Amino acid sequence: MSIAASSFAAAPTRQNTLSVSGFPMPVPQYLAAVINDAAKTYHVDPNLIAAMAFRESRFDASAVSSRGAQGVMQLMPKTARALGVENSFDARQNIFGGTKYLKSLLDRFHGDIDNTLAAYNAGPELVAKVGPTATEEATAYVAAVKSYYETALRAL
Repeated sequence: MSIAASSFAAAPTRQNTLSVSGFPMPVPQYLAAVINDAAKTYHVDPNLIAAMAFRESRFDASAVSSRGAQGVMQLMPKTARALGVENSFDARQNIFGGTKYLKSLLDRFHGDIDNTLAAYNAGPELVAKVGPTATEEATAYVAAVKSYYETALRAL
């Protein structure tokens, strides 16, 4: 199944729960439950959330990037605060915050998966100006997340 850049459906009807077997490493059960809850709350495909969580942190709630992004969804502290996340290392808060942000980007970019993922990685203002190939890192990020996502969808 290929994901067209302009035809992403935020909550495809055949995916109501997470495909825990569709990733290079298993989604920890406690995170799968949180991802499913966030997906239902924000109407985002749980497999997309999990694909991003895997790419961002390998499902590690204590992860910190060299740039200071924190937790499962690798939220920058300023972004986390704006999303109401008080503790970025609390997996539930982090996943809900990251999913809320993801949903806002999906809405902003009218469901365009490439722009949405690039914006999550490189920032929405830059992507709005120059598109999903804003940076080499964003281009690689989009490709990786889409690959994990497609693998998860095939596993359903």
